[in-house]
Amino acid sequence: MLNKNNILISAIISILLLFMSMTVHGADQKVTTATPITTSTVQSQTILITEESVGRVEARFAPLVSAEETGLIIEILAETGRYVEAGDVLAQIDNQAYLNAEETRIAEVHRLETLIANQEKTVKRYQNLVAKKSIPQDRMDTAEANLAALKNQLDAAKAGLADSRRRKGKTLCIAPISGWIEKRFITTGDFVNMGKPLFQITSNEKLRIVLPFPESVASKLKKGQKVQLDTPITPDISIETTITKIRPSVNIGNRAVEVIADIDNSGSWRPGASVNGTVVIGTKPNAIMVPDKSVIRRPAGEVVYIIDQNVAKERVVTTGIRVGDFLEIIDGVSKEEQIAVFGAGYLTNNTRVHIQEKSE
Repeated sequence: MLNKNNILISAIISILLLFMSMTVHGADQKVTTATPITTSTVQSQTILITEESVGRVEARFAPLVSAEETGLIIEILAETGRYVEAGDVLAQIDNQAYLNAEETRIAEVHRLETLIANQEKTVKRYQNLVAKKSIPQDRMDTAEANLAALKNQLDAAKAGLADSRRRKGKTLCIAPISGWIEKRFITTGDFVNMGKPLFQITSNEKLRIVLPFPESVASKLKKGQKVQLDTPITPDISIETTITKIRPSVNIGNRAVEVIADIDNSGSWRPGASVNGTVVIGTKPNAIMVPDKSVIRRPAGEVVYIIDQNVAKERVVTTGIRVGDFLEIIDGVSKEEQIAVFGAGYLTNNTRVHIQEKSE
């Protein structure tokens, strides 16, 4: 009986020892479990200091085509939205009066040319007669004076004919540039006076980018600074140019300073579209930059976790400007230190970590 009791007690003790061993082993496993993270080595670099704006695309050339003669609109040859080439006829003003005037001037020129030809023959004949002393010199002088007068009248008639033809040509409304008909202000049958707007043409070959910036940054903007441009119309196309000019006045409506950049159109940008512009206003050498995912907000403020011998050490930092997916660290970390990136949000001070990979 005693032996049986001893065996039972030994078995119970063994079970207790085995349970205690498993509990301790499990606790050790819990303590030694490490948080998986990726890391990055802190480096310094020169960064661009930029200002961003959302502006608009304008046509550098959008002339109003106006009537150059008075008359009735008898034909319209271009509609809104149509693309026209420079020199295309857009509309026709009634030119019958100018055609009549032209015919009259032509007839007058022919009449005077005939009279001049006859008078030249008379002068030549008188020259021979004067040489023979058959007629007095004053008749010769009169004939030459009459010839000169006819030539002056011919010059005046030719000038009148040229003016009639010029005015007849002005009855054609001609496109001064290639572009799109943005607006049409007339209909067939309208009577127009000289100077009345008929069409507005927008050219998209030369474009003007207008970017508004807060007046607080006006002193940082200068002619010649680089500008990076892109538009939702063609998100895959980006254009780099420079500031052409800065408008001197501040827009009263939005208290903004407008920056102008002139560009040659790549073929797909259109006036009226929105455009995103980034102006480089300076550089900052030796800036400490870290991935923005490595900066975590904690009660103590913004922190990063320095990794030292697979242990995360919490470090409060002061951040600066953002460049893409990176943040500048003004104070708190140094070059060559290793910091947690992905997984940093799960860390606390003195957490053991398992580095899965190193981020660039």
